[in-house]
Amino acid sequence: MADEVAARPARRKARRKSVANPASAPKSRPKRTKKTLGDDFLTAVRADFRAHGAGVIAEVRADKPDQYLKIVLSVLPKDFDVAVNQLDALSDEEIRNRIRALEAVVKPFLEEPADLGPDGISGAAGGA
Repeated sequence: MADEVAARPARRKARRKSVANPASAPKSRPKRTKKTLGDDFLTAVRADFRAHGAGVIAEVRADKPDQYLKIVLSVLPKDFDVAVNQLDALSDEEIRNRIRALEAVVKPFLEEPADLGPDGISGAAGGA
């Protein structure tokens, strides 16, 4: 029996190659079509938003504030990290320095000079 096995040619598993018949194969959509359709849709949405967006947003805000909030939240990044009180990490002197810097920037725009204390800091900033 071993002689019979040795005498037979070794069989290889035949790999099937799918040869598609061009006449019977379904026509596939070009790869670019999906992207082009998406691009066209976004272009239309952009144009519509430019024409009507601000007015519609104002109407939604006035008539349906809950939906307005959902819209706002949907456009924020998912990992949106809000540090509500960034001043906790600063010392009192660092806060005073920031207030001085802001007052120096804003001072030219004010009609009347700010009521500054002896440190050159406004009453609110000086802790009064």
